[in-house]
Amino acid sequence: MGNATPPARTVRLVYPPNADGIGVFCIALNGASQFYTFCEIRCDIGGRGFAVHRLGQGELYHVRVGRPEDTSCECLGFLRWGYCKHVTGLAALIRKGRLPRRGRPPAPPAPPVPPARHDTIPF
Repeated sequence: MGNATPPARTVRLVYPPNADGIGVFCIALNGASQFYTFCEIRCDIGGRGFAVHRLGQGELYHVRVGRPEDTSCECLGFLRWGYCKHVTGLAALIRKGRLPRRGRPPAPPAPPVPPARHDTIPF
């Protein structure tokens, strides 16, 4: 049988966290996009905590991103497989410096890039 190619997934920060800490990111998978609001929340057990809400749905997930032992999500995908698009998407944004910790000064602004798919990050 053939070697299945995993679907292409990207994440992009649509709106960085505002003064209240609320931002929006988008996960695109095979041409379909899902938008999520998020807010970093206190996490005392390791990793960084986020409340993530899928727009258009009533679903709210609490997501932890950090070392493998400090990573979790309440979605069904994570509960079944031990990983999910919420964790990997937020982790990609953190790795690329798009989500500095609240209370830390943000990195200097990057030079402007034209809108489009240039701002997406594969994960």
